[in-house]
Amino acid sequence: MSEYIMVSTTERYKTVTENPDLEVVSAYEYYFFGKKKTTFSICKIKNPVTRIVIQGVSEVFPDNSIPLKVFPKFETTAEIEKEIYELDQDGDSKIVKVH
Repeated sequence: MSEYIMVSTTERYKTVTENPDLEVVSAYEYYFFGKKKTTFSICKIKNPVTRIVIQGVSEVFPDNSIPLKVFPKFETTAEIEKEIYELDQDGDSKIVKVH
């Protein structure tokens, strides 16, 4: 059985998904009042002992390497997509699938 996680990237930080232990299966952009706020990536876990790296973009901070075990896991991508689309509640917000 596969497990999946959701990671996000904003204008403040980037979650590195270029990782041999992860496979990006889809990505969604979240817009609020017409401005892109977040990119959500759904990743299939290939190695459960990998670490996720978060890098500063608009803020300068050292790379943060976080063990995968602290991220919530999902059995299907549909479970994650349901959570993402909960942000698309009204005319001021929009979710766009990009991958």
